[in-house]
Amino acid sequence: MSSFKESLYERKSFIYQIGEEFYAIGTNTFAKVTDLQELDNIELMENALKKGNDRQIAKYLEKIIRIANSYRKDAKEHYKIQDRLFKVIDRLEAHDEKAFKALQEQVFRFDELYVKYQQQIKEA
Repeated sequence: MSSFKESLYERKSFIYQIGEEFYAIGTNTFAKVTDLQELDNIELMENALKKGNDRQIAKYLEKIIRIANSYRKDAKEHYKIQDRLFKVIDRLEAHDEKAFKALQEQVFRFDELYVKYQQQIKEA
C-alpha cells in the first residue's frame, strides 16, 4: 500500500484538483466538489500566492480547509471512503502519471502552506 495514499487520507481535509475535477480529500473525506462559489476560493488563493499577500493566503487557505471539512462523513463510513480514494489514486498512478504527479505536488504545496500559515488561520 502506498504511503502517499495513506498520508493523503490521514491529513487535514483540503480541495485538490485531479484532472479537470476537484475533490475534497482528507480524514473521512473524499467527495467531488462542483459548487463554483466554493471553487472560486482556490483561484482567489492562487492570486494571493502570486501577489505574495500573506493575509489573503491565510484567509483563503482557511476557507478551503473549512469547505473541504464540510464534505467529511461520519467515521462509520471510514473504510468505504478510504477504499474509494485508494482506488482513484491507484488508477491515477497506473494510468495517468501526469495527474498523479500533479496531485502529489498539490499535497506537498498544501503541507508547506499549512505549516507556514497555521498560526494565522483558525482551526477549521
